[in-house]
Amino acid sequence: RYWAELFAAVSIIALVVGVNPLKLGHVFGTIDWRIALVMVPVVLTLYVCRGLAWQIALRAVGEHVTFAQTQLIELAGQVMIILPMGDLARVAMVRNTDRQGGVGTITATVALQELLYMLFVSFGALPRLAQAPSVALIMIVTMLAFLSVFVILLWKAAYEWAVRVVEHFKALRRFDEQLHEIRPAFVELCKPRNLIPIAFFQALAALLSFSLFFLALRSIGITNISYVNAVFVLGVSYTFGAISFLPLGIGAFEGLLTVILLTLHIPAAMGAAAGLIYRGYNDVLMAAIGLPAILYVRRRQRAGSWRPAAAAGAPELVAAAAPE
Repeated sequence: RYWAELFAAVSIIALVVGVNPLKLGHVFGTIDWRIALVMVPVVLTLYVCRGLAWQIALRAVGEHVTFAQTQLIELAGQVMIILPMGDLARVAMVRNTDRQGGVGTITATVALQELLYMLFVSFGALPRLAQAPSVALIMIVTMLAFLSVFVILLWKAAYEWAVRVVEHFKALRRFDEQLHEIRPAFVELCKPRNLIPIAFFQALAALLSFSLFFLALRSIGITNISYVNAVFVLGVSYTFGAISFLPLGIGAFEGLLTVILLTLHIPAAMGAAAGLIYRGYNDVLMAAIGLPAILYVRRRQRAGSWRPAAAAGAPELVAAAAPE
């Protein structure tokens, strides 16, 4: 059941052994802690932007979730992302917060959030693709694949065909109702009044992600990599990590990033350290912050004191409006 997680762990161990643990430890010992401290507010702001984009999406489909609740659920979800489809844990937490929409509707908001972020990070590689023909074709094909998800979700005939294909599998038929909820919600989210602000905050999050990696390079003394090159390295590595089918692309992301930096004349130990530092802030630190968040959310939800006033009062309003 956990072959993907096991393979990811083996990949990381192989990377550390391959670049020499002693050399890697020496690089970590040279970290400029002033830059390391600056990276903390950068990654926190990154996730605030992601949370803002998601809140706009949730409000667009009629979910009554406050800013604080959205941010806490966004953080809490970082604990679960190591698991396959772990991002969908946030769907359950929103569903327990406000039962206004169905599971498929909430899933559409997560899907749009993640697709946009992935596309914006991938776009970062475009300025350098002409100089890297070895990865250009694969990057373009991958980006077209991400865009094709938008086409399928927005094109009714294509989506209905995709649902029919899924319905051929007996084990997946229980998700039929949720699958039919996703497209209407996605179409609503892609209307300009909703899509523009969501895309704006996701683009900001992508820019902050590039900046976080650039600071990771600077923190260990890599000063000969420009911001444009740093964006290219992260964009390519992030994209290939996403299509590796490994949880969070662990192992694939760090390995490819190390190889690309080698082509830019950065020693393997320094390249691997930069990737691991970025991973440490973007995933490990945020999961550590998310742990108390998920415990708090679950405790409040079990106590029945988590739902916002608008959602909590909905049943009473419906009852009061019903004819006697």
